[in-house]
Amino acid sequence: MDAATLYDDDIVTWAEQQAAALRELAAKPELSNAVDWENLIEEVETLGRSEWGGVASQIRNALAHILKGFCDPASLSRDAWSIETGNFLDQARDDYRPSMREKIDIDDLWRKAFRNASRELATYKRRIPPGIPRECPFTLDEILAENFDYETAVRRLYEHLDARH
Repeated sequence: MDAATLYDDDIVTWAEQQAAALRELAAKPELSNAVDWENLIEEVETLGRSEWGGVASQIRNALAHILKGFCDPASLSRDAWSIETGNFLDQARDDYRPSMREKIDIDDLWRKAFRNASRELATYKRRIPPGIPRECPFTLDEILAENFDYETAVRRLYEHLDARH
């Protein structure tokens, strides 16, 4: 695949390849010192990190809303959480590239979503009940599937708790 196509199809892999190529060029003593190789390479790598970081952020936000909806089903915010979850998941699905898989730690995202939801729920005197798993009960593939949504996820959390009792 040529670099232009790769840039459009998988910017994370493109950024990794370009950073490696720049490192090779930077190691050649005959090239001009006018190029700030170190910072140029860092900027290219940052571009790739920001892409998968954006997908991870969308997933984390969706998981936090799912947790809040599970813990406070009578909340007036429930409909908004459902809509926002769908929006977060749609954006994550649009931006996701297979090369991101190894960089996205779904259990870490779950723990961060758990903390985020806990803080928000505490302001309304709500809490996440015991028994909610500390590791993500959903796989990355499940989360990225078109049929995974707020209602499905909340239902799965109820099923998880029921199965433990």
